Amino acid sequence: MIFNWTILHKLNNIIIFVEMKERVLITGGSGLIGSKLTKKLLNSDFEVVHLTRAKNSKHDIKTYEWDWGKNYLDERCLENTKHIIHLAGAGIAEKPWTTRRKEIIVKSRVLTTRLLHKAIEENNHDITSFVTASGIGFYGAITNEIVHTENYPPYKDFIGNCCEQWERSADLFEKNAKVLKLRLGIVLDENEGALPKISSMIKKGLGSPIGRGNQYMPWVHVDDVVSVFFNAINQKIPAGTYNVVSSQHVNNKELTHAIAKALNKKIRLPNVPSFVLKFIYGELADILLEGVKVSNEKIMSAGFQFKYDNLEEALNEIYN
Repeated sequence: MIFNWTILHKLNNIIIFVEMKERVLITGGSGLIGSKLTKKLLNSDFEVVHLTRAKNSKHDIKTYEWDWGKNYLDERCLENTKHIIHLAGAGIAEKPWTTRRKEIIVKSRVLTTRLLHKAIEENNHDITSFVTASGIGFYGAITNEIVHTENYPPYKDFIGNCCEQWERSADLFEKNAKVLKLRLGIVLDENEGALPKISSMIKKGLGSPIGRGNQYMPWVHVDDVVSVFFNAINQKIPAGTYNVVSSQHVNNKELTHAIAKALNKKIRLPNVPSFVLKFIYGELADILLEGVKVSNEKIMSAGFQFKYDNLEEALNEIYN
């Protein structure tokens, strides 16, 4: 842990210094990743503050308000802040993709990033790192055998375009700080995200693969995600764009059966037909029915080691 030192006061020509913990500002701090990352940072002697749409004390830490729709930001959140971790953004798969919903999904990521950068620039704040979440949706809702590295261009669909704009807005910080863009796969956690939705259906005897079941579903254990963000601000991962997924390429059928096995359940129903999902979710169904293979070689070459790189081991840790 690195401390900053500041002068407390000067008395009789004796300068007294006190140590100041490095401050980390997290947007989206009350979400799945933000909550767990906050705990890890606090336990590692960082100071943590949250930027939220409504003040709360979920972690009993200082919160500041912002509203990207009104172009408002409580700039006090940036005082003494050395690291910004940007996790805010409307849920991708929470609601059908109406025109209005797609606008919110993009703006809640892009405009919030721009709002942060504007405040940094106008107030000449000095920050060390800016770390933003992104997604493997960058590579699009397609299914093929290509293993996508960070060098692949964004796919020309809604989700690919969203991720491209998201990351481009983060590039604004490159003259201010070290910038890392982390393209996350499906984050596995027992209580939040995609896993409890799938497992609840399996527990009821209603779970089954969807569509053809051959769409790849790059995944990552939530503890590994938290470790990546922690290492990113702890100067252990160089600036750049990284895929944050396990090494194991698993398709929807394999994932569904692995979850069932971990729960000691059987998959008895046939695959859910694609047309059913398209009828219910519309365009959103594309990201459920299609999926790509994604490489994690770059982040591993940067020295990061995944604790859970095998799906069976990851699910056993979650459920046992």
